[in-house]
Formats: sequence, structure tokens, C-alpha cells
Amino acid sequence: MKNIESFNIAVAEAFGQCYQAFPLRIDLSVIELGKAIQETIHPDCSNDIDMRSTEYAIARESVNWLIESGYLWHRNATSMTFNAVTLSPKGLEILNAVPKGIEVKTTLGEELGRGVKEIGKEAALDFVKATLTYGASLVLGA
Repeated sequence: MKNIESFNIAVAEAFGQCYQAFPLRIDLSVIELGKAIQETIHPDCSNDIDMRSTEYAIARESVNWLIESGYLWHRNATSMTFNAVTLSPKGLEILNAVPKGIEVKTTLGEELGRGVKEIGKEAALDFVKATLTYGASLVLGA
């Protein structure tokens, strides 16, 4: 379950950064996303960066998954950075949604844009689940 939780944190951070910058393109740093995972899951850990750590691999693969699933567009990538990233129309649509059952009246993008540190781990995980579930319902026509 730890990998799914780490994935959701990376997705929350990536979506939040892209939503805040939209329509401008930004660079997503694997290091920053990996640190967000580490700091959220292990708040007492040192701030040392070890690129062999699972959190960094999950950060990189989470962004790859968002791109391959059509939520994000990018121009190119290195092992450390995804360059010129922006929300796709599909990504923008789901982040502009206010799904039923969520008590806040702001959009998913506005909440995720505040960052995992500010909204808290559990809220971030709930928002990512709601976002991806809503995205799946759009694809399935539900």
C-alpha cells in the first residue's frame, strides 16, 4: 500500500503545481516530488537526497503515468526533470471539477494547488482518489 500512497502524493504535488501555473508550462522536478513523498510519509526523516530511494523512482513513474494516461502534456524529459509540462484538456477538466461528496466548494485543482504540506496527507490522498475516479468516469462515460 505504501507505493500507492506515495503515487498519490506525487500526483497531488504534480497536479497542484501544474494547476497553479496553468496555462504556462513548468518543469516538474523528480527531486522535489520525491522529497514531498519522503516528507509526507516520513516527516522525521533527514533531508538527504538519495536518488536510489524508492520515493524518487515512484515520483518519476507517477509523472510518466500521468503523461501516458493523458492528464499532462510535456515536451521532453530527463531522468531528473520533466520539461515544459502543462495540463492537458482532460487534466484541466478534472481539476476544475467539484465532485459530489467532497465537502469543500473549491475545485480539486484549487485544493491540490495548495500543496500536500498545507492540506495534509489524508486530504491530499482523498483529493487524488476523487480526481482520478472522476477522470475514469469521464473516459467510461459514466
